[in-house]
Amino acid sequence: MSESTFEIRLKRIEDTEAIKKLTATYAIYVNKGWNGKEVDFEKLPLVFADDARWTSLAMKTDTTGCKEIIEMLKISTAGIDFAMHSFTNPIIDIDGDIASATWLLWVAIKSGEVSNEVFQSEDITYTRTNSGWKIQTIDLHFGTMLNAPC
Repeated sequence: MSESTFEIRLKRIEDTEAIKKLTATYAIYVNKGWNGKEVDFEKLPLVFADDARWTSLAMKTDTTGCKEIIEMLKISTAGIDFAMHSFTNPIIDIDGDIASATWLLWVAIKSGEVSNEVFQSEDITYTRTNSGWKIQTIDLHFGTMLNAPC
């Protein structure tokens, strides 16, 4: 029995919302610096596929593997006192069990006596697993940064 048009449309909406929630959850896990909030390295494996890839030319990073990405994030966030990520303006395309999205990303960061606001885009691919959608790749594209002394 084939799915009806309504069922197909409903599944696409549910998948889109699941991908938005997954991306927001990733942001929550890497945020840091208020009310005792730390990067949640123990929960980060819940958002990544085992063979995920995280790339950023600006950060000089091309890391493959969930465990390796978490180790890279431990190093790159060690000197940061505050970080808040906001993913906006998603364009999400779903094709069966894979999806891709382009996001605008605003990040506020404080490290020592310098605060930065970073505006960039992020291309993310996702894969559906037995436990739901997971991030397959992140490709971070630096835009611009505003900084000021604290």
